[in-house]
Amino acid sequence: MCNKDFLKEVLAGEKKLFELKEVQFVNIPLYDELSVVNLWPMVQEAGDLMMYFPRKLPKGRLPDREYFFNVLNTLNHEYVDRVVQHANEMRNTAADQGQ
Repeated sequence: MCNKDFLKEVLAGEKKLFELKEVQFVNIPLYDELSVVNLWPMVQEAGDLMMYFPRKLPKGRLPDREYFFNVLNTLNHEYVDRVVQHANEMRNTAADQGQ
């Protein structure tokens, strides 16, 4: 996720990075509803989360999926759990209806 512009922002104190030991790593299922494309617009309003992402991304680009979910999980573990649980419930409900 780090590029030179983002590193300049970090060194200037405008943005932050976690120490590796602080990161709460998470493995998110590869569901369409759990894509960065779907969740990025919703989380951009969270100021604390945006401190860990570059101010500007190249046009048409989104944060790396693994980086995005690890930052989100580190800052708000309960939210990530609820989102994954909801996605699993929706998939199980659809599978039950299909049978």
